[in-house]
Amino acid sequence: MRKSRIVILLAVAALVSTVSTSAYSAAIPDEQFTVQNPPTNDRYTGINLEDTQKNRFTLTELEARTADGTAYNSHLLSRTPCAKVGDTGCEIDKFFQYSTALAYCTSSLTSDCITSVFAKDANGNVVEGKFVESFPGETKYSFTGDPSLNLPPGGSTFIVDFPTLPHPGGTQYLVVANLVGAKQFGQSKFEISDFTAGIFAVSKVSGQFGIAEPETNADIRPDHTVGGREYKGGGSGFYNGVNAIKTPCIQATKTSCLISWPLALNVEFGMTIKLQTKLTGWIHGRVSDIDVAITKASDGDQVISVKGKPSVIPGVAAWYKKSDLPSGLQTQYKSDITVDSQGAGWPSLTGSSFGTDGLPYSILKEQFGYDTGSFNEILAWINAVSDKATFAPTVWSIRSIGSGEIARCASDQQSLSGFVTTNASMYVASPPTYNAAEGTLDYKVIAPHYLPDGTEFKGMYNLVIKSDVARCIYGFSAAPVKATISIVSADGTAQVATTVVGEKDGWLYLSAKNFTFSSPTVKVKLTQDPTTVVRAPEVPAKVIALKATKTITCAKGKSVKKVTGTKPACPSGYKKK
Repeated sequence: MRKSRIVILLAVAALVSTVSTSAYSAAIPDEQFTVQNPPTNDRYTGINLEDTQKNRFTLTELEARTADGTAYNSHLLSRTPCAKVGDTGCEIDKFFQYSTALAYCTSSLTSDCITSVFAKDANGNVVEGKFVESFPGETKYSFTGDPSLNLPPGGSTFIVDFPTLPHPGGTQYLVVANLVGAKQFGQSKFEISDFTAGIFAVSKVSGQFGIAEPETNADIRPDHTVGGREYKGGGSGFYNGVNAIKTPCIQATKTSCLISWPLALNVEFGMTIKLQTKLTGWIHGRVSDIDVAITKASDGDQVISVKGKPSVIPGVAAWYKKSDLPSGLQTQYKSDITVDSQGAGWPSLTGSSFGTDGLPYSILKEQFGYDTGSFNEILAWINAVSDKATFAPTVWSIRSIGSGEIARCASDQQSLSGFVTTNASMYVASPPTYNAAEGTLDYKVIAPHYLPDGTEFKGMYNLVIKSDVARCIYGFSAAPVKATISIVSADGTAQVATTVVGEKDGWLYLSAKNFTFSSPTVKVKLTQDPTTVVRAPEVPAKVIALKATKTITCAKGKSVKKVTGTKPACPSGYKKK
């Protein structure tokens, strides 16, 4: 089932001009790849499969909502921005949802924040990122948290400086860690529904930019539900001397934006997060050689420290006329109305926001859910572009997911159960599926077979799972676990891959590298040697008959000892009394 996606209509008719790729330098890095207008004024369906979308233009806001019912999918009637729960229009009995960036911890902010950002260079030197500024900082949508309701404070993404780790745009890095949650009708406290985090190498440019903002009551549509999320995504603006529907910004104020640069693949980046409301389930993401430590602070907060190296993630961007979709996409969307609705609305070259059918003039599909529906959809798009990536930026990011079908083994609901990281363009973001028939943990991944320069793209997959969770899945004892990893292509043929298996500090680490795409399945099989119980040999009854014993008293000066046995005798120097 496909997850609901955010529907964004780019209100940019006043900004529209015929912006072609030539408006940007041909030498720009893939991290600044920007989707441009369709080539003609026809109506188009497009794709922008770019992994960092969820960490771009993160918005801090708290919103109270009313609906025509109490179910999650009830029709939305009103939305009210809130500075805090309990204000007028923000009464506690309403449906609430929030999104907040975790700020940098300070002496006055000690929970639901980031305590440190660090890196280890290629020579093994560990350096701490120096806090520069909050960006975009406090906005009119910032809000006050309430620990009694499990509501974190409204914070901001921020910039740190690594003077010894320069990138092509300088030495500054944007740090993003975003919590999303809600309090439904009848609930007494907020619950976390999503967590994302990322690190970007950045530089700042000046100009006029659209920013991320919540929708207003005037924007409520018949298909909006109380549990849905809608916002104006930002990203438009006046950039490089051109009015642009899309800019390469990843975060912005109205007068400045941050653009992204390549991350060094041989540098290990990390962050430590302190949370009053604990994350449970699983983490998935784009960090190679991942290492995770989860501890409890003295005040009871959960402390998560994640570190690892960035990965290269192939992206796909393309436009096709709605009237002339490739056959694979026609099959994919044959009975799927989302081809015309789910995604970012895109105006015509002459500024028309909607077609005569009332739907966006063109639609750019992005913000994909990492689920089975999206997996199949992406496969159709990859086949349409001849199995070749359009761009391939460096990425450092992680996200949360639920425990899925192996939740029965995640008995410790105060912690995380495992981590899955891969450089695949798309995957099903759930814990590996337990294949009972084969006794394997299966994981599906997908990516273009070729990078933009035509070279073959090689895959990476890491599974870090709590040892007790893994043993529970298989019914193993505490004895050592063995593991094998196999890569099976879509046609059923096995691939050769470099695999590594290890166990330390209560975690099982498994890794597979250098396999190829388009849509292989990673299979992990755990085994354990049978436990052999050594029993003492039975002794015939006739040799274990008890014999009579007696006790004597022995003395040596003032020292007295008692000796018991069948034939007791005094020690040397002692005499029997």
